[in-house]
Amino acid sequence: MKKILKISAWSLFILGTMLLVGFVDADYKAITCSRVEINIDKSNGYGFVTEELVLEEMSNMGYSFANQLMGDIEVDRIEKSLIDMPGVKNAEVFKYNSGVVKIDITQRKPIARVIMKGGLIGFYLDEAGEKMPLSDAYVAQVPIFNGEIKEGRNSYSMNQLFKNDSLKEISQLDDIYELAKLFEKNKFMRAQIVQIYFNQDNEMEMIPRVGNHRILFGDSKDAEIKFKKLTRFYTEVINPKELNLYDTLNIKYINQIICSKR
Repeated sequence: MKKILKISAWSLFILGTMLLVGFVDADYKAITCSRVEINIDKSNGYGFVTEELVLEEMSNMGYSFANQLMGDIEVDRIEKSLIDMPGVKNAEVFKYNSGVVKIDITQRKPIARVIMKGGLIGFYLDEAGEKMPLSDAYVAQVPIFNGEIKEGRNSYSMNQLFKNDSLKEISQLDDIYELAKLFEKNKFMRAQIVQIYFNQDNEMEMIPRVGNHRILFGDSKDAEIKFKKLTRFYTEVINPKELNLYDTLNIKYINQIICSKR
């Protein structure tokens, strides 16, 4: 008998709780949205996403927020739409009983801009090696890779390339990614090198900001050693006033720099 009473009591408690939650949820859905707060993390220094762009995206989805019922604001749908925007790494949306909708956005960090052969297609590579589309609203100041690049925007992912040596042989993205990471760590080289060009032999040539010459870099093999050697050459060996005397710096071989005068 006591067991039956205990079960009945628990059943009544659960039923009461469900009814209470139902009433609260019904009241919550009837709350009118008072305002939307948009917080965009700009700590990485980039400005792909603005409050105006977010509000425009929301408007296209049918959300004005002002005087809309909280129950009609679909958090999952908004988050999915925001993550699909260029430059958005993550988006979280919260609804509060006070009628406030809060949107928190984290931006992606590009480390290279890739321009395909012919210049018709371009995209960024972010710090994770993932492709991200160019933005009409913002241009990131990152190293530019162009020339004989035949990668498609929807070609192999970086994970696929790192796991498959055969794919790496026919792709240029892994070379670009490796160099872009080195540029991220080397402020001097990031400021000095304006452009990285893939020539007909699928080797990289660099165009410097200071000095009327080109740098034959080769592929990404031993790239970190080449970077250190080239940085030391610019900062410790050569007088900047003498840079225009040279037509070419060949750094393809890690044990030497071959300077060709005009």
